[in-house]
Amino acid sequence: MTLFKPTLVIREVAVSRGTSYAYRERLHDGVNIIAGENSSGKSTILSLIVYGLGADISNWSEQAQLCDRVSLEVECNGNVATFSRLISVKSGQPMEIFAGSLEQAAKAPTSEWMRFPYRTSGERESFSQAVFNLLALPELQTDTSGKLTLHQLLRLMYSDQLSAVDHIFRDENFDSPQLREAIGRFLMGAYDTDIYANQLRIRELDKELAAADATLRGIYALLADVNHSLTLDWAAAERRNVEEQLIRLAEEASRTEAALYEDDAGDVVSLEPQQRALEAVRVAQSELAAVDQQIEGLRLERADSEIFLATLKRKIDALRDSATVAEAISEVEYSWCPACFATLPTHDNPHTCRLCKAPMDEERMRRRVVGQLNELLVQHKQSTSVQADRDRELAELDERRTATFARWKDAAARLGTARRTPQSDARQRLATLNEQMGYLRRELEEIARQERLIARLDALSTKKADVTAELTQLRDMNERLAATQQERLSNAYRRVERETLALLHHDLPRQDSFEKAESVSFDFKRDAISVDGHTYSSASSTIYLKNALLSSFLAAAAEDPGFRHFRLLILDTIEDKGMEPERSRNFQRLIAERSASLTARHQIIFATAMISPELDNAEYVIGRKSTHAERTLSVG
Repeated sequence: MTLFKPTLVIREVAVSRGTSYAYRERLHDGVNIIAGENSSGKSTILSLIVYGLGADISNWSEQAQLCDRVSLEVECNGNVATFSRLISVKSGQPMEIFAGSLEQAAKAPTSEWMRFPYRTSGERESFSQAVFNLLALPELQTDTSGKLTLHQLLRLMYSDQLSAVDHIFRDENFDSPQLREAIGRFLMGAYDTDIYANQLRIRELDKELAAADATLRGIYALLADVNHSLTLDWAAAERRNVEEQLIRLAEEASRTEAALYEDDAGDVVSLEPQQRALEAVRVAQSELAAVDQQIEGLRLERADSEIFLATLKRKIDALRDSATVAEAISEVEYSWCPACFATLPTHDNPHTCRLCKAPMDEERMRRRVVGQLNELLVQHKQSTSVQADRDRELAELDERRTATFARWKDAAARLGTARRTPQSDARQRLATLNEQMGYLRRELEEIARQERLIARLDALSTKKADVTAELTQLRDMNERLAATQQERLSNAYRRVERETLALLHHDLPRQDSFEKAESVSFDFKRDAISVDGHTYSSASSTIYLKNALLSSFLAAAAEDPGFRHFRLLILDTIEDKGMEPERSRNFQRLIAERSASLTARHQIIFATAMISPELDNAEYVIGRKSTHAERTLSVG
């Protein structure tokens, strides 16, 4: 048979208790039936299988709690591996994986097993990621819950008796519409992981762009008084010009000073006051330049911090607003759906949402919001404190600059007084030359400061252009990918709809609208199914519709390689909610016939107490039929 990727087939199930097995059976491709009386442990076996695959289950039956471990020999895209997990009432249990059959795994030393945690921890990947690698599945992340797990994906491949019959997904606490939509789109092959990666990159680039803009504004403010072209070429030309002037003046000063020595060695003493004053001017100028550089750097840091504080403030306000809106909406009584205006059932359960009826723990939601809000408030407080420190430091630097500037003015005045002292023309010329060289050195320092700013300005301008170009490219790419995804989703949706309509049309004549059905709508986000725009109050028809949809999902995946569905279906609702025996048996025959017609590898596992006679044989039935006296798990 054709092998589409991903395909996960269970070849053997083993439930151990001590040194023996409480249950061990081989499975095969196609339809596998676990048959037996009601309340004889069939659902327990299905729960153990799903748990062995990676679901998070902790509410075990008494019989299951007497067992130690469940191990599954599986084929992941045709490659054999063994999964093993400890049976525990504590959630989040790890998984051990062995690269080989169950028989080989039983004889292998511990060193040949690989142990993976339930969740990614540091550099250790989770068992979900390990199994996704075996199935050649890309890693999928969502905005709401991070990386998708096996537990989440299996919610569309396992139907249990405890979940709401009118829900597509297996029920989950703290579920979200966005998560369900991501799971559904991913399994239908309509979720491109590049889009999420691009979205993350776009967010990073938006932040980089905002930071670059803020820094550029700060630099432009510092260069506001400059009336020339702000280029490094201009700065280099200015530097060369000043340096050439400085060299000429230094050479003339050397000649003048040498002439003074030759004329009268005593003149050296008469120049000492002027030289001291000149040195004081130079020191003050140097300190003034250093203080200006510190002020410039601190102002740029402060501008960046202001952006960060504004971002934190927006997040805090948004979180407060979302909490207020959620609280207000939770108090509203809905009589009609705001999306389709269908009549909603009366809300009488305080632990479910008033609108979608999903399980809800308001206290935990409030704690989560409060926790996030507190974290943001702490960050805001700490950042505000750091900003206050910067303001104090700026104030101190301003005072220091004022004092330094005053010292520079005093030194300049003293230099002027020294120059006005009666002296020869040579000494006067030397004083003038030294003064001119001092100003030129100060001008070089200013040019160096402007060069640093211009270099940073050029780098930021280039970075801004690069970031803008990358943002445009990523947004264009995401638009194209989204269009491709939508086309893929529509094609996959139509396949599933056609398969579902076929099962409805061949149902026993119990629901007129099923026989004449023209369309089936299913919405992952709303977790709802309807036929020709209508939902059904009959529990048996609703569960039939749910089983038909999940079976059609598998059939469509077995016909179309574009699906990321595991080509695996586990049903514990074949005869749930008052389903009459003959209707259940008819459905069993329908999915067995459809399975036999599929050319790609797949597996369907279901439990029943009223097996169709045509399927009651070794080709379909797994192991012995369980009874109250001889239950599925041998723990007596």
